[in-house]
Amino acid sequence: MSTARTENPVIMDLSSQNGQLRDPVKSSGGPGGGGTPTQQQMNQLQNTNTINNGTQQPTQSMTTTIRPGDDWKKTLKLPPKDLRIKTLDVTSTKGHEFEDYCLKRELLMGIFEMGWEKPSPVQEESIPIALSAKNGTGKSGAYLILLLEWLDLKKDHIQAMVIVPTRELALQVSQICNQVSKHMGGAKVMATTRGTTLQDEA
Repeated sequence: MSTARTENPVIMDLSSQNGQLRDPVKSSGGPGGGGTPTQQQMNQLQNTNTINNGTQQPTQSMTTTIRPGDDWKKTLKLPPKDLRIKTLDVTSTKGHEFEDYCLKRELLMGIFEMGWEKPSPVQEESIPIALSAKNGTGKSGAYLILLLEWLDLKKDHIQAMVIVPTRELALQVSQICNQVSKHMGGAKVMATTRGTTLQDEA
């Protein structure tokens, strides 16, 4: 490994959990570990692991050696390209990137490993609105309308569940759902919260 810089090279490893850089592993080459590593040591760290029978195998991607400034996307396990023909409802995008939405890196890693390279038109329209929506902007109606539209009232069993973080919101959402579905005939809504019995809530 050649470098124009005078300081000792430092090797950084990619964490398997969140893509962040671990503590640097400094080279050892003399008293105090301050020497320059040999070419053989660098090759062993970067390229291969030797197993018992003397053969060599590539290092696992979870311990891929990267250097400061390397693109974290290079360490992802991407699926094969989707070569199916795509229709306009998938391809007519505005050119957004998932990074444009300021999502967590760990979430972005999962998105890209699903094979989702760019947001679809539906995602371009919905994700920014959902991330920035405030109270009173119609978020409950946005999903309740779709939920009720997809109900099959001929089937007498639970078809949908809405989970919300507080008792007050659970009561509010159930009330909205009852009001919106009152002309549908047969839609049953029940809000259940901790600290009450099902008999009281039925």
